[in-house]
Amino acid sequence: MGMYPGGNVIRVTPTLSTDAYTAHDVLFDATEIPNVVASRGGISKLINITIHTDLTTDFDLDLVFMETQTNLGTINEDAGTGSLWTDALARASKILGVVTFDMSNGIVDLVNNEIITYTGNTEVNMMNQLPMLLKAEDGETSVYVAGMIRGAGPTFGADDLQFIFHVEYLG
Repeated sequence: MGMYPGGNVIRVTPTLSTDAYTAHDVLFDATEIPNVVASRGGISKLINITIHTDLTTDFDLDLVFMETQTNLGTINEDAGTGSLWTDALARASKILGVVTFDMSNGIVDLVNNEIITYTGNTEVNMMNQLPMLLKAEDGETSVYVAGMIRGAGPTFGADDLQFIFHVEYLG
């Protein structure tokens, strides 16, 4: 994956549990988004997010963006299980923001899989949460993203989700 002067398109496939999820479960833990900023400790603007799923079942999820790799809890259990998401850890993660997804609105059905792009348009599919500034920790060019399922979730394969992050480099 190369970096481009004005921005980048970064593909991330988090590891998922293959057991059924329930509401408020950690879908996947802190996963690196590499080269999301152009320079160490830099800033970029997250313009939109495309989700490609190998499933044809709709589900809703939240993505939590953080400067540091901090676990929300145990995958496929309620967020915060095992004291993995305490107040102190939440502050230490340097949360950058949250994006909430409604997968039932705006999805393109590709017969055996689905794809959707979120742009921040409140009329289409989300609550105006983009664009969002992403800042890497000093000395780093990555940020981290973790996901939580909002309602009863489907059963995933280990690599059934791919997130495509469209970023503009700012400095």
